Amino acid sequence: MSQPVAVPEQGSADPPLKPASQTRRVIVLLVPCGVAMLMGLDAALVLLGVPAPLSGERFSSAHGIIMTIGFLEALVSLESAVSLRRLWAYCAPAALAVGALLVLTPLPLQAGQLLMLVGCALLIVNYSVLWTRKHEPMVAVQVGGALAALGAVLLWTGGVSIPDLFAWLVTFLVLTIAAERVVISRFSPSVLTPAGARRYQRGIVVISALIVFACPLTTIWSGRVLPVFGLALIALTVVAAWGDGARSDLRVRARATVAGSDAASDADTASGSAITPSQRFTGVMVFISYMWLIVTGLLLVHPTLSGLHYDALLHAVFLGFVMTMVVAHVPTYLPFLLEIRFRFNPGFWGVAVLLNVGLVVRIVADLAGSETGRTLGGLANIAALLSLVAVAVWAAVVKGPEDPQAPAGDTRAISDTSPTKDSRA
Repeated sequence: MSQPVAVPEQGSADPPLKPASQTRRVIVLLVPCGVAMLMGLDAALVLLGVPAPLSGERFSSAHGIIMTIGFLEALVSLESAVSLRRLWAYCAPAALAVGALLVLTPLPLQAGQLLMLVGCALLIVNYSVLWTRKHEPMVAVQVGGALAALGAVLLWTGGVSIPDLFAWLVTFLVLTIAAERVVISRFSPSVLTPAGARRYQRGIVVISALIVFACPLTTIWSGRVLPVFGLALIALTVVAAWGDGARSDLRVRARATVAGSDAASDADTASGSAITPSQRFTGVMVFISYMWLIVTGLLLVHPTLSGLHYDALLHAVFLGFVMTMVVAHVPTYLPFLLEIRFRFNPGFWGVAVLLNVGLVVRIVADLAGSETGRTLGGLANIAALLSLVAVAVWAAVVKGPEDPQAPAGDTRAISDTSPTKDSRA
């Protein structure tokens, strides 16, 4: 399968980047994103009360912003820039990642905050251009998430405490991931009728709009609105899981496995393409992520934005839902960004187990009031994220048998929202 070829917009004086130059820019921008992640993990060590390479008040106070805006939003904006294939689009991830790093330096805090505000605004510009090319409802959902991220950084710059920004940051990440899962699901064997697929998409749009509307209210009346916000997250999870294409992959494979290995091969053929180890891994991780989002919604029934209950709430959504979803998509996300071939290996399963088992230990310890269990679970989470980097490098550089079903970058989700032509050999 050949790579999608970008098609210039009519009348555009800005030609698309050549693949080689684009890959170089992605690699350059992945460096500050990776550094932001490492700084965020260093801050996590500080918050756990264990020795850390670097420490300071800013490391502990800005941990949440660094991980969500400086690392995760920078990665999201990098994906949008690759979709646009325009040089100016890379200003968004650059501003977000560099701004997050400036927050941790002795420079005035406002310097990093201003740069992150610029990056948030530029991400909205990137999405707006994608919207004008193709009026895709899921891009509109992502715009709603990006507006929540901009609101979070704006309020933080104005002096609002990070716990009061919880719903804003969650809205950005949840809506971004939900929209991308809808787009990716279009390329899996359908689990819905055409009418069901339309209801599925409308449901995502409507619930996402309600979540965006609730964001400002959670800052004003957190005790009253956060439980409603949690119920909205559960509703979004149910709808998203109902129509997610990963359900089809897992269902086909499960039925075939019961029938035997020969039937599994026949089922793969009947489904249109083989279900690869990478696809099975992604499918399992996606539904584990959905389970963590339901846990988040349940914890919000009695919201507490301080203490160990707050720690459990934060990490159920940001580690359980978001980072498990990130781990699920690394085998396809990085190959897409770097235009290289990955060879899926069992190390990804090890990362997933370490992350989720550590998180279970941490949340149980939080709810039981055990600082020791919280520390052990937190250290396991940090080890899992560091291991993810090592496993991803291993998958990229270690030679092994080629997987004919593993393209050099899964561009399916991006090609549906950008002006590309997917030519298949």
